[in-house]
Amino acid sequence: MNWEQIGVIVGALSPLVGVPLVMITLYLRAIREHQTHSLAGVSHRIEQIEISIRDLLRSTADLDREFATKEEWVRESMLARQNLERLTQMVIRIQSELETGQNIAAELGRMTASILELAGRIAAVRAARDDRCDAPA
Repeated sequence: MNWEQIGVIVGALSPLVGVPLVMITLYLRAIREHQTHSLAGVSHRIEQIEISIRDLLRSTADLDREFATKEEWVRESMLARQNLERLTQMVIRIQSELETGQNIAAELGRMTASILELAGRIAAVRAARDDRCDAPA
């Protein structure tokens, strides 16, 4: 085989090799572009997840703060309930003494003082709770 025959063979076979080589090159380029696009999509999703996690953490912190406020509210409510129970007991005792007719004026004075004291405490508790709720978190 001489050079002329090799040149003819290479000339005849070059389209057979060139076309698949071009197709492979285009296919690899498409894969690279797809990977780049997928990476951009994944990065965007990761950013969205991070934003959602930050929002979730903020909401959880708000929930903890609200839960603590509710615990305090329950505690204050229990204190007010105990005070009301004591006041009820005093009223019952006064009623029984009224029925017997002993020490009416003294008991009425003590009851009035207790009611005023309880009203003052309730007002102070409510004012404190309102101040806590109005205070910036």
